[in-house]
Amino acid sequence: MPKIAFILHPQALLTGLTMPVEMFRAGDELNRVRHRTGPRLRLTLATTHDREIGWQSILSVTPRCRLEELEGVDLVYLPPFWRRPTVDLPNALAAIRRLAAAGSLFSAMSTGAYLLAAAGLLDGRVATTHWTFLDDFAQRFPAVELKRQHLITRAGNLYCAGSLNATADLTAHFIERFYNADIARGVEAQFSPEIRRPATQQGWFDDTVGAQPDELMAEAQQWLRDHAGGPVDLAELADHIEISRRSLNRRFREATGHTPIRFLQQVRIDQASALLRNSNLGVAEIASLVGYQDAAHFATLYRRLAGQSPSRYRAAVRAKLFSPE
Repeated sequence: MPKIAFILHPQALLTGLTMPVEMFRAGDELNRVRHRTGPRLRLTLATTHDREIGWQSILSVTPRCRLEELEGVDLVYLPPFWRRPTVDLPNALAAIRRLAAAGSLFSAMSTGAYLLAAAGLLDGRVATTHWTFLDDFAQRFPAVELKRQHLITRAGNLYCAGSLNATADLTAHFIERFYNADIARGVEAQFSPEIRRPATQQGWFDDTVGAQPDELMAEAQQWLRDHAGGPVDLAELADHIEISRRSLNRRFREATGHTPIRFLQQVRIDQASALLRNSNLGVAEIASLVGYQDAAHFATLYRRLAGQSPSRYRAAVRAKLFSPE
């Protein structure tokens, strides 16, 4: 049962905590409904203080535990700072270093990346932060490899998201990791179907990708993208990159976490979503354009991978379109 901790300190922007909490709770509930299982996640709130933390004089938050007491955590969320980041939180920095050394994943939201940097965990590694603080971050942490053009970065177990929207995409990525792709797509559809994209398409920079590259599988992925609009024969792909069909399936799964067919399906569903958003083509026409001659099969697959029917997705997107005139 994965354990996820959300860190609260007096300068925290609460939006950075409430959104991922609600997304994870939605994912857990959706998993219980679809698979008839009990709760899978343990969510906890840890603070830098023993007392309640007040916010804007209208509410207060009671901690579950002190940050120093956290252990056995799979994922830690670091919220953005309200206004200019201050990192004078020595107890928090020590706890962050301890949890990172134990293997916990970290998701630093926007200026929450300042805490990872102040803890010394990002020296010589990639990071990003909110665009208005890029210059300040670079000046204060010159040893960090700041990726100004990327909204999401990964440095081993340390993830940074440059905005709240990017945090939502990254949270969907973690939901897929702890559950599966179907649950993640269902949560995306529930929260904001018109803007969510896979985290790896959201200006993502992963400094672990080049650690043990499989160039043949990168070539295989590109081949599948290039041929997604027509019939795909995996034997032809295997011949193209000069390996056996069995080796193709094994190495592709090792490199991507998915089979070639599952990867192809997601490519096609992403292409179909773009057409549903940006064209007036019918569902059957879109199905044909992305490689499916059976519109009913396409609709079933779309519902499974995107969490809703093609028509419902289009309606949700179009409902948000308006003209200021």
